[in-house]
Amino acid sequence: MSADEAVGTWRSGDTWLELADDGTFDATAWPSEVQCGDDDPRENDVIDFSGTWVVDNEGTNRDLVLRPDDGACERSSITSSVRSDNDLARLCVHPRGSLSGPAENFFTLYQGDPPEIEDPDRCLNY
Repeated sequence: MSADEAVGTWRSGDTWLELADDGTFDATAWPSEVQCGDDDPRENDVIDFSGTWVVDNEGTNRDLVLRPDDGACERSSITSSVRSDNDLARLCVHPRGSLSGPAENFFTLYQGDPPEIEDPDRCLNY
């Protein structure tokens, strides 16, 4: 994934991630426990925050890295793996903490319209 391909709107339910071409982002209704906190990732608290982003194609996972500004998300970076198939791109973000099964340990955002029925294992397919 190139930086040009990453620009745009990514979403999952009420969560929106807007990646601007100037390297900035705005996250709206982001689950606070998806790499922004240390509690149970199933908590329903949501936060809004902004910062900068980069695509890191150096590794094998084609990572997109978010660097939040000071504020609601206190992490220095949030890393997500980029996956795509059938013309649908997804960001697979691993929350801190653990849920019951490996596929449930990802928060997934989609570029464009999310599928009507999601296969939770898609973030595990490399």
